[in-house]
Amino acid sequence: MSDKSIFDWFGKRKEATVTDGTRDHAIAILDAVSELKNALKCMENGDVAAALKGAERLILSEREADRMEDRLCAEISRGELSVQEREDLISFVRKAHKIANWAKEAGIHMQLVVETSTSVPKDMWSELGKMTGELITEVKFLVAAIESIMANQKETLRNVDAIYDQERIIDGCYFSAIKHAHLSDMDPKAVLLVTEMINSIEMAADSGKSCADTIEILIVSRGI
Repeated sequence: MSDKSIFDWFGKRKEATVTDGTRDHAIAILDAVSELKNALKCMENGDVAAALKGAERLILSEREADRMEDRLCAEISRGELSVQEREDLISFVRKAHKIANWAKEAGIHMQLVVETSTSVPKDMWSELGKMTGELITEVKFLVAAIESIMANQKETLRNVDAIYDQERIIDGCYFSAIKHAHLSDMDPKAVLLVTEMINSIEMAADSGKSCADTIEILIVSRGI
């Protein structure tokens, strides 16, 4: 594909889809992940009502991000790029949105914990919250990478490296949390639901890394 034409498109007027739309979409994704973190903190503190409200806000945030994704992909489809370039950019947007989808998935399983009156210890909620906090940091680096992609591509690569670092940190959290869950005294239903939350957060982190891979390929392939 022609990397030059993609980067020309990234650099169009301020109102251009990628310069504004992709950043706004990433911020909406960040909002969804932040709502998950807040809901998990409420569960840790024993405030179930607040946690459920947080889960509802998470779902609303994901829906808003989903609407933005659809508008963004439609705009890309009407762009001046080649078919392959449009497919590559749409794929990037879809990868980014998977972060919000997986955050929602974790929130749904948190709701199931409440709805099934399943007992999950406080330290397990704390570990889930820590993992999600690291995910928030990863998404912030993704937002920064998108913001800098035209102005300072070396800075973009530094943000990409930071995303990779965060994904490795989350991998460590994942193994620790899985071990914690399976060695705990929780009943099988609790272990299942907690494991689903852990896996969802891990998958969100993997989606962020996939976005970083795409950005790095776009930049490095141009010899920068």
